[in-house]
Amino acid sequence: EDDDDDDDNDGDEDDDDAKKGHKARKKATAKKQQEKEIAKMEQRLADGTADERPETCADFERLLASNPNSSENWIKFMAFHLSLADIESARSVANRAFDKIEFRQEGEKLNVWTALLTLENKYGTPKSFNETIARASQHNNPKQVYLRVCEMLEKDVDQSNGDTAIESRADEMFEKMCKKFKSKKTVWIARFKYLLKSKRHEEAHELLKRSFQSLPDYKHVEAMSKFAQLEYEYGSPERARTIFDALLDKNRKRMDLLFVYVDKEIKHGDIEIARRIFEKAINPPPSSSSSSS
Repeated sequence: EDDDDDDDNDGDEDDDDAKKGHKARKKATAKKQQEKEIAKMEQRLADGTADERPETCADFERLLASNPNSSENWIKFMAFHLSLADIESARSVANRAFDKIEFRQEGEKLNVWTALLTLENKYGTPKSFNETIARASQHNNPKQVYLRVCEMLEKDVDQSNGDTAIESRADEMFEKMCKKFKSKKTVWIARFKYLLKSKRHEEAHELLKRSFQSLPDYKHVEAMSKFAQLEYEYGSPERARTIFDALLDKNRKRMDLLFVYVDKEIKHGDIEIARRIFEKAINPPPSSSSSSS
């Protein structure tokens, strides 16, 4: 019996030894892996690639500690969290950036706000998106915020394969922006481009007429010139020429308009027509009053 008990005890000890051996091997493997990671990190720190290609939270934290005003680094850190499907941490990084970036660095802050708006547009709810627009407008130039939001939604339309819900969402935001900043030509021009790119030419021409009711008179020529330039790119060179010809008839001394007209004709129209436009401007035909005298 005693021998049997001894055999049992030996078996137990063997099991214990096996367990201990397995644990030790596991521990040793983990330690080796850790040492490998540390060696890799030390190498990346030594050769500078840790800052060029940050791969861990520690990399980003060190990078941001040395340059807290860089919107690019904050946005990369947000993207890092998004790549791990950690949306909340990406939001948290953006909010940290707003506290850390100096208040004078308005462009850098706006870049991070744009990244947060992009995040809310893609992963948030309509409520969180609209709340972020409101917050961003309080802390930045609100017109710039709306221009960026509309540009974002325009890209969604470009990639939507004709999804009417996405288009109407963008339409509403452009309408809201033009009502909010109706005396600013940049918002109208952004909307002209959106409509012409979408082949909505009639709507774009109606909008041009509407813009004249809101824009101060001195901005009308510039708005028409921009519209004509967009017609070359996204619409019809023929319609563009009609607008430029009318503008130059009324503003003969505006050589800047002539140069833009000729430049667009060379790029998007006809070189021969460009020559004729230039010659006509340099040697205008005599007016009817001077020929009768």
